[in-house]
Amino acid sequence: MAGPAASWAPRPRGLRGVTQALYAVLLTVLVMMNLVLGDIESVDLSPQSVPLDKYLHCYRCMLETKELGCLLGSDTCLAPLGSSCVTLHIKNSSGFNVMVSDCYSRKQMIDCSHTRASPVFGFWIFSQCCFLDFCNNPKNRENTMH
Repeated sequence: MAGPAASWAPRPRGLRGVTQALYAVLLTVLVMMNLVLGDIESVDLSPQSVPLDKYLHCYRCMLETKELGCLLGSDTCLAPLGSSCVTLHIKNSSGFNVMVSDCYSRKQMIDCSHTRASPVFGFWIFSQCCFLDFCNNPKNRENTMH
């Protein structure tokens, strides 16, 4: 077939289609994280700032799976003492399961150990909080988060 009609013919999804689908999933997760986590208190890490022993140290990963580990944004976050480390499990009924780990301020701790519907239809979010340094790290989660 030649001419303009040939350019509109359906094509199988190749690498480009898969990449676009992955970007859509990533965008969805990032939007959900923004809605779920809200504003996180930032900490000044300059030398004249408050000593680091005044903070809870938590594992931070913006996108993680059990099979692949952290896929986006692995580092450490700091929260004032009295706050918590958190891991959010974002799931649906078809087996999709990703995690987001971060720090929770005292105001956000009302969501600890709580399951709620997500802003994206068909998904729910389960929050697990813990209160020791790096307790939400994948190596420590089994022992510190129940």
